[in-house]
Amino acid sequence: MEIEPIKRLEHISLKSDLDLLAFGEKFETVLSLPKMEYDYENETEWLNIHVDRLSYNISRPYEEGTLQEWDDTTPEGCNIGIVLCIHNDHPLALDNDWVNKTVSTICELLSSTFNSKVYHHRTLILP
Repeated sequence: MEIEPIKRLEHISLKSDLDLLAFGEKFETVLSLPKMEYDYENETEWLNIHVDRLSYNISRPYEEGTLQEWDDTTPEGCNIGIVLCIHNDHPLALDNDWVNKTVSTICELLSSTFNSKVYHHRTLILP
């Protein structure tokens, strides 16, 4: 599968005691997403989905503190990292109001679904 070039990355983190597959099932349901693809390697496992010129990546490293090692903006205690990727060809990729509302809605839904504080801790806009 060819991944579209990405314009913007929105980083979200939270703490969950669920394993990744159980977390992913709830994530798919609350955001009305199709089934995500699962994969893993020596340090982490992840889920991915590409839909409507957006991509969602959920990573759950095996060892606590790994997310913070990879990205020092990740709040302490978080063990689930979510990256919302907005593709170059998405018509609202640079519309800050739309992005902020979308990220805020996702964070609110996740917070209530997983009964956890959810952090939107980093934005990266690519050239």
